[in-house]
Amino acid sequence: MKWQYILLLGLLLLMTMTGCGAAPQSANTDSSGLMIELSTTPDPLVAGEVTLMVSVKDTTQQAVNGADVTLLASHDAMATMLVQQKAVSTGIGRYRATFDFSRDSQGDWRVTVEVRNVQPQTIRKNFVISIP
Repeated sequence: MKWQYILLLGLLLLMTMTGCGAAPQSANTDSSGLMIELSTTPDPLVAGEVTLMVSVKDTTQQAVNGADVTLLASHDAMATMLVQQKAVSTGIGRYRATFDFSRDSQGDWRVTVEVRNVQPQTIRKNFVISIP
């Protein structure tokens, strides 16, 4: 019986360390030195209104504020389905945009995050999200 309590404590500790909510997607630092993460709410995704959160950090892991962030989402199977949204800063290097992925837009979407006014050039990072 004691081992069950230890197992439960271990699982709770693991859940606390990994956090709650949407798991961020790839945050690789590119040649610009910026680390860009994308997370979604709800997680897991469902058809309908989806909030995309972008986190931008520099090489020292400091939040990058004051950027112009735009998200472009295109459906992999239907090239004509393209939506664009300017993200709103929520502070601490985080930017938010809301998309309506209606029921007929299920499948994989390529989301391109464009970050401007931080480097001399526009920084682009691609992600893929799947709407069931």
